[in-house]
Amino acid sequence: MHRGWIVLPALVAALVAADASAQFGGRHGGGRGGAGKSPAGDEQRAGVDQFAVVLAELHEDLKLTADQRAAWDGYARNVEALASDVVRERGKAKELSEMNVLQRMDHAVDVARDRLTAMEDVVAAAKKLYAALSPGQQSVANPRLATVIAAATDPGAAPAGGRRK
Repeated sequence: MHRGWIVLPALVAALVAADASAQFGGRHGGGRGGAGKSPAGDEQRAGVDQFAVVLAELHEDLKLTADQRAAWDGYARNVEALASDVVRERGKAKELSEMNVLQRMDHAVDVARDRLTAMEDVVAAAKKLYAALSPGQQSVANPRLATVIAAATDPGAAPAGGRRK
């Protein structure tokens, strides 16, 4: 069994756990009763699931060699960290509602700055991965590397440009 196939499910499980923690109140209490569930939580969960599918399909379709796995691992780690940050931030509605308007604006700037840094990390890793791919693998990756990023940052964006049939 390839090491990447072992690492990927573990990372997806961690991402889902972070999503669940945010939805069910995390350190703020919340619980698992009906009050903790919401349509927005279902949308987040579906977005996480779609992201995991898009990333796993790309990994499978690239048919990476052993020499390319380190570049893939770096890319996957960075894009999964970005997705985790997005999920965590969406779970902060209660915390944000307790802030005054100036605190919210400062928070928005901090989030944007953090997101930019995360995106720069993803792009650097994507460039390293792309450079390690063969021309045939690049043709598979061309329409889909950006799709993975979109799936990580927007639950509804994953299907566009997905796997070719």
